Amino acid sequence: MNMTKTKVALIASAMTILSTQAFATTTQTTRVIPTTAVSSQAVAYELALEQLQTLKADSAIELNNDLGRIALDSPRSLSLNEGSYVTVAEKMNANGELFYTGLVNVSVTFDMAD
Repeated sequence: MNMTKTKVALIASAMTILSTQAFATTTQTTRVIPTTAVSSQAVAYELALEQLQTLKADSAIELNNDLGRIALDSPRSLSLNEGSYVTVAEKMNANGELFYTGLVNVSVTFDMAD
């Protein structure tokens, strides 16, 4: 009798997991895209802003390529979410020289399957 209840519970659990996955077709992820290192903080911000503007103008396919092909199943569904922003990281090399890297922080949404 206990074995039957266990089997029913396992089957019910498996069905719940499978049905939940069927409804979870859209996902959201974030990416941070660094620019090249430069000697000026202002230039680093400018490079990051230019990159963000390029991403905003990209088609879904171009955006997918620029972000490392994250939407393999349906790249045409990829879209950039509102709220993307740029920051700058300050770093120092072994010689004590400062340099700056622009960081483009983006959030994207895409479908898991067509």
